[in-house]
Amino acid sequence: MFNQCYQYFTPEDSVMPKTVLVAEDSLMLRKVACFPLEKAGYKVLEANNGIEAIEAMSKNEVDIIITDLNMPGMDGFELITQVRENEKFKQIPIIILTTEGKKDMVMKGLTLGANSFLQKPIKPDLMLQEVERLLGKKTGGPGKGA
Repeated sequence: MFNQCYQYFTPEDSVMPKTVLVAEDSLMLRKVACFPLEKAGYKVLEANNGIEAIEAMSKNEVDIIITDLNMPGMDGFELITQVRENEKFKQIPIIILTTEGKKDMVMKGLTLGANSFLQKPIKPDLMLQEVERLLGKKTGGPGKGA
């Protein structure tokens, strides 16, 4: 008798990890956001501001963006505007991650085209749930859909 296990892979198993772009000017907060995403199996790109985010998007395929609103050079509002005006990028989901709790700031970001809003301090579980929701995942990170 031949007693060996074979594991069969479906095409879904070989899917490349989704790429998350995190635009945040605070290095510490950027690392706090990136760590749980990387741990969940996402490829993570980092940007210090909107200018670096647009540059990263021009060189990499990005599946979702998490952006702060208040950043030097190009803020999150301008980043959202530029993403939504660009045919190549306009369908990418955007999550605003900021300390700004004022309704008018939230509404401005959503009106410009952001899909969701999360308030700092970063709650890793909530952030991951929102990323998965916007990417159409049911549970878990890449390759862990239910």
